[in-house]
Amino acid sequence: MKLKHVLPGIVLGMMLLSSAAYAQLPVLEKSYDISRKAKNGYLGGVEVNAGKETFDMVFVLRSSTKKMVKREIYTYDKELNLINTEKDEQPIEQMKKKYKWFNFKGDSYVSHSLSASANLTGKLVFRKKEITWKYLWLTGSYNKSVKQLEKAKATNEGSGEKYFFRGGAYEVKPDSTVLVMAGRQEKKNDLAGSMMHYDILSCDNQVNIKTVGTVEFKYPNIPVYSAALEDDNSELDNDDYPRDWVMVFAPNSSGGGVDKDVIDPDKNNYTYIRLNTQGEVLEKFNFKSPSNGWRVLGAYDHDGSVFVYGSANNKDQDKYVNQVYKTVMVPTTSADDDEKEAASSGSGGLGALKSGFSMLSGSADFGITQGKIDEIMDAMKYTNFQIGKISNGKFDFLSCPTIEDFEKLQAKPSDQKKFAEFDGKSFVINGISFSKSGDVFVNGQDFKKIKKGRSYKGVYMFQFDPTGNLKRNYGVFLDQSKTSGFFNKSPLTSDMIPSKSFIQESGDGKSLYWMMRMAKSIHKESHTTFGFSSNTETTTWSPLYNMEYGSINIADGQLSEFKFLGESEKKSFYLFPNTNETRLGNYSLFFSETEKGDKILLSRVDLTK
Repeated sequence: MKLKHVLPGIVLGMMLLSSAAYAQLPVLEKSYDISRKAKNGYLGGVEVNAGKETFDMVFVLRSSTKKMVKREIYTYDKELNLINTEKDEQPIEQMKKKYKWFNFKGDSYVSHSLSASANLTGKLVFRKKEITWKYLWLTGSYNKSVKQLEKAKATNEGSGEKYFFRGGAYEVKPDSTVLVMAGRQEKKNDLAGSMMHYDILSCDNQVNIKTVGTVEFKYPNIPVYSAALEDDNSELDNDDYPRDWVMVFAPNSSGGGVDKDVIDPDKNNYTYIRLNTQGEVLEKFNFKSPSNGWRVLGAYDHDGSVFVYGSANNKDQDKYVNQVYKTVMVPTTSADDDEKEAASSGSGGLGALKSGFSMLSGSADFGITQGKIDEIMDAMKYTNFQIGKISNGKFDFLSCPTIEDFEKLQAKPSDQKKFAEFDGKSFVINGISFSKSGDVFVNGQDFKKIKKGRSYKGVYMFQFDPTGNLKRNYGVFLDQSKTSGFFNKSPLTSDMIPSKSFIQESGDGKSLYWMMRMAKSIHKESHTTFGFSSNTETTTWSPLYNMEYGSINIADGQLSEFKFLGESEKKSFYLFPNTNETRLGNYSLFFSETEKGDKILLSRVDLTK
C-alpha cells in the first residue's frame, strides 16, 4: 500500500448516531483527497499541540541527499479542518532528536547478536546470528532477515555443562545482549538443584558472559511465564525501548530424577519476579495462586501497578502445573518462529542437505518457540480465568472465576440474536484496557482450526471491577470470512487474523466505547529484486484493518450495535499501518486511508459525551 500526502479537498463530515435506546456514538468524520506526487512517503507520526487544540500529521519522504529527509506537515484543528500545510527538508539527526517514532538508522545495515536455547539434552547453548535490516520508505519500518550462524563458545566462564535451560530469555535489542535465567547444577546430574538455583546470565554479541544475579528457591520450580512487560505506551516498540522483564515460576512435581522429599507440598505456591534490562531483580515474592494450573498470558503495567492475567485449569487440583499441561510453557529459545524457520531449510532434496549441515555445524536451534507452545495450549480446555493486580510487592487481588461464572454474566449487542458462548476452549487473549473508574477489561477471541491455520470468530470483553470481581462477559459474533482475500487469490483471509479491542470511557461516566480493531481485507504487494543474471519477484500479503465500535451503557451493561469508521463513505477505509490513533484533549482521533491511497479519513470520538 502506498501512503501519499494530504491535500485540501472536498470535506465530508457527519455525526454517526446510534438508536435512541442507547448512548449516542459521538463520531465526527471528514475525508480529504490525497496528492499523487509523493508516492514514496509514509505517515510517520501525529503530533498534538494541546494548548492550541490542533494536531499535525507528519509525512516523511526520501530525500535526494542521504543526510536529509523530506517532511510534509498537515495541521488540523479539533473540528478536523485543515488549517495549515508545511513542506521542508530536515537533517536526519535532527529528526531523530525531535521524533521518537523516527527510527531511521540507514537504508540498510547489518547487526550481530546472539540467541539462547536448549540443546537436545536441555543444556544451555548460545548461537550467533546475523541480522540484515532494510528500510522501507513506504511504511517507515525495517524489514528484518535473520541468519542463524554457528554455536558460540563463551570467552569466559558462564555456560557449559553446569547450566540447564528450561526457558526464560530476554533479548535486549539496543544492547545486542541476551539475558538468560539458567538453572545451575551444583554437581553433575543435579536435576533438582538446577530447578532450585538459577543464575541470571548476561551475554553480549562478543559472547562475553557474566552472572548478574541469582534466584534461589527452597523447592524445585519451573518457569511458566516469561515476557517483556507491556504498558500504555504501545506506540513505542520494545526493540527500541525495552521494558522490564517479568517471569512467573511454579512448583515442579517429583519424578524424572527428582526425589519426592524435595518437592514443595504446596502446588499453588507460585513466585513472581520482575527484572530490569540489566538482569537485576526488582521484585520477587511468593503468592498463593487460586489455580494450580495457571497459564499466565500477559503482564501489563498501568498507573504503577502490574496486572497479570491468563487462562487456568482447576480440573486436576491434586496435580502440579507440569502434570496439568505436560508441555513446556515458556520458550526454550530466544528466537522467534521466523528466525527458527530461517535456521532450517525445509525438508527433502537440497533442503534436507542444508538442514543436515546446520545440525552438524551447530547452527540448528532445537528450542521450542512461543508460537509452537501457543499452538498446543490455545486449543486446550480451561475451567477458569485468573487475573491479579500487583502493587508494592504484593497482589492487591487475585481472582479466578469459573467458566460457569462467565456464562451467568453474558451480554450481547442489541441486534445480535444469540449470546456468543464462551466455553474456555480454543481461545486466545489479545489485550487488556482500563476505565477511569478502575474497571479492567480483558479482550479475547475464540477460533476453530482450518486447513490453513485458524478461523477467528467470537470476540469477548471480560469486565472486572477494581477488586477483581467479574462483572460482565460481553460477546460479539464476527463473520470476517466474507471479506477479501478471495479476489486477489491471497493465501490469507480476514478471518485468519485475530482482532484486538480496547475500551474508552465517556466524560459523563455513563458510557463505555468499545473499539475493535479487526482485519477487513488482505492487501497484495509485489517487489522485484534485480540481480546480475535474473530478477526475483517477491509477493507479500498484509491484512488491512478497520475500527469497529459500539457503546456500553455502564448502568445496565447494555451493548449497542456496532459500526465501522468511514461507514458513511462509499469507499472503504483502512487504518494506517503504524500511526493510526492518538488523543487530543477529550477527543480520541483515528487515521485511515483507502487501499489505493487516493483519500484519507479523519475520525474523532468525543469522549466528553
